Amino acid sequence: MVRAKPKKSKFPADKARVKKITSKLNRAHPDAKLDLDFSNPLELLIALILAAQARDDLVNQVTPALFAKYRHAKDYASAPPEQLSADIRRINFYRVKSGRIKNCCAELVRSFKGEVPRKLDDLLTLPGVGRKTANILLGNAFGRQAIGVDTHVMRLSQRLGLTRNTNPDKIEFDLTAIVPEKQRVRFCHLLQYHGRRVCFAKKPRCPECTINDLCRYPDKTKA
Repeated sequence: MVRAKPKKSKFPADKARVKKITSKLNRAHPDAKLDLDFSNPLELLIALILAAQARDDLVNQVTPALFAKYRHAKDYASAPPEQLSADIRRINFYRVKSGRIKNCCAELVRSFKGEVPRKLDDLLTLPGVGRKTANILLGNAFGRQAIGVDTHVMRLSQRLGLTRNTNPDKIEFDLTAIVPEKQRVRFCHLLQYHGRRVCFAKKPRCPECTINDLCRYPDKTKA
């Protein structure tokens, strides 16, 4: 009986390529970081809810007054809906987002004594919090090494050939398997900055890209 040869894992080559990608992007974007301003986990949670389909810079314009007015989860939970909506009216879908903030903070008060939990499973029980938001929270507020798949991380990981998935959760699992644990939050920040500055959605600036030689994007733009 002839035994079938075991399939070689696709991950070793991708792991080596990820290290090279990270090294080059670190040199290109040494200032890469999360662009949302916050000083504690609750503020980051609120900022992330506001940032859905909204620009980070606009969120940062709204949150200083918001954070000064609402300091605890109970403050958001007990705020009159029309007042909270008015406080974030510059953000798109502000009525929907004010409802999400109130519901989320009410659950924080009810189940977690008003504190943002530090465990992924607990975060996922909060209304309006999915894996992306939870992982960004864990990585940036609590120092946990997690992959938060936003639009930039999704687009660039697909273009680079690091995943074939379109589902953010599956992309998270693919990247977790090949990005060194200590570099996961940093890797996301680097992809976000590279996506904003070079690898645009409609017309990426491939000739100027520092990782052009490591990219498997088939339709690279020409100079």
